[in-house]
Amino acid sequence: MTTTRIDNCPICGGKHLIHRLSYTDHISGQTFEILSCSDCKLHITQQAPQLQHMSNFYANSDAMCYQPAKESYDKWIAHLHNDWNKEQVRIVQQEADRASGVLFEMGCKQGFFANTIRNSGWIAHAVEHDATAREYANKRFLLQIEDAGRLFDIHPRSYNVVVAWDTLGEAIDLNRTIDKLSQLIVADGTLIVAFHNATCADATHYGAAWSGWNAPRKRWHFSPEAFEMLVDKHNLEIINCQQSARRAFITALSSQQHMEGKRNIIKTLFKSLRQARASENQTYIIYTLKHKQQ
Repeated sequence: MTTTRIDNCPICGGKHLIHRLSYTDHISGQTFEILSCSDCKLHITQQAPQLQHMSNFYANSDAMCYQPAKESYDKWIAHLHNDWNKEQVRIVQQEADRASGVLFEMGCKQGFFANTIRNSGWIAHAVEHDATAREYANKRFLLQIEDAGRLFDIHPRSYNVVVAWDTLGEAIDLNRTIDKLSQLIVADGTLIVAFHNATCADATHYGAAWSGWNAPRKRWHFSPEAFEMLVDKHNLEIINCQQSARRAFITALSSQQHMEGKRNIIKTLFKSLRQARASENQTYIIYTLKHKQQ
């Protein structure tokens, strides 16, 4: 397998990359080193697979039809994710100051958000790396999700809103990708980028069990300092910055299960809720961006 070695930070250009932790991928079982740039606090998955090998790091399933949750716990988790999809729609409408429009999503996974916002009156387009997730979205929701490689073929100024819900970190070429996302929005359009904060209290508390790492699918793990430096480099202006308590709780719930290695529903629930509150919801940060005024 061919991998990519990173010696320079793609945001600040610094060479001071230090070991943060070793993370074992729950799908492949392989372990990856997470580095931290001591200059801007960007975190990097070292020796991440090159694009042609990434299919080995996504979950495979031959059952593409929807399987409803049967256990009470799974139904509750599905309810949490459904509420998160609705919250995402509210965020888009609030930040874009419009009830409908044309939206593009980078990395739509199984298409739940794209379907939810389409049902709210928007035209939604999306791309996704994972072929299994893409097929699921297209079959279940009758979406037309394309391979993520098509991102750079899309005409500029095509969308009122572009969103990347914790998927910018999956970009092979970080600078080229955010530049393209900024090109896709119209002159007064809105770019919304959300990410798990690599310097949050949860990342420290859970360490290698923190589900926010999600390596090697995620190559870049942002801190607020690193992300703000990145958007400034690409002539973007930060209009708003907010946090999602719901997303912080979902992440803590998953991390607590990884840490304990088993499902103890009540214990996991209370520990993850306490941890999400303790970190003051800095786990998941949502930025609203616009083109800088000339």
